[in-house]
Amino acid sequence: MSEQAVKRRKVMQFIACEAGRDRAAFREHYLRHHAPLVLLHCPRLRRYVVNLVDVKASIRHRSGMAPLNRELDPPPFEVVTEMWLDSFDDFKDPARFYAAPASGELLRDDLREMGAKVFDYLIVETIQWDRTPKPAAGERTSGVKAIISTRRREEIPNKEVEALWRNHRIVAEKYHCYATTYIQDGVITALTPGAPVVHGCAELFFPTKEDLEERFYGGTIEGERAIAADAGPFVADAIGLYTSEYVLRP
Repeated sequence: MSEQAVKRRKVMQFIACEAGRDRAAFREHYLRHHAPLVLLHCPRLRRYVVNLVDVKASIRHRSGMAPLNRELDPPPFEVVTEMWLDSFDDFKDPARFYAAPASGELLRDDLREMGAKVFDYLIVETIQWDRTPKPAAGERTSGVKAIISTRRREEIPNKEVEALWRNHRIVAEKYHCYATTYIQDGVITALTPGAPVVHGCAELFFPTKEDLEERFYGGTIEGERAIAADAGPFVADAIGLYTSEYVLRP
């Protein structure tokens, strides 16, 4: 990772669809209409990724233990975006983030018409490994990307949780061995008032849906137990979102 990339700020947006709306149409509109508007009207974006929560999957658990992560149907969000900027000011200052005052109004109006509710989080990203082949800009990345949002155990100091999570890589590399990418997104702060409590997100990319469902823990009971034993002490709750990734600005 280059020094320039390390210094960039990352913001993740979790976007929910208003009850009663067509969820598939919502996702399609976001990808084909709203996201291109974001690229057009937010020129300071250095990288922009849109993840559609459109993969119906269920991770197989073999050990008989209660799984760490929950799978909700329907999922709580339909889209998760990732934005990289040179500084946090480039995001929080509308005069810097938008090309013009009318740009912000246009984007907010489109979200309102869609029935979208957007929750923003400032992120510190740690790439543990990334071997996923990259497609051309705008094309769907082959495979399935699991985005697992987590809450930490409140009784454990935050610094201790951070250390435990970083060290989790050792077990993850052994048993999430079918994942071609593993990224840890630590939440610095929620930027939207009333946003759901999220302390971190794990991004794991799998070559196929079958790899996600059958080999999330390496396809073994041993792997499932080892991941639970290592992450269980600091994870209070986790929700899995299974997505299609589109890198619109590499």
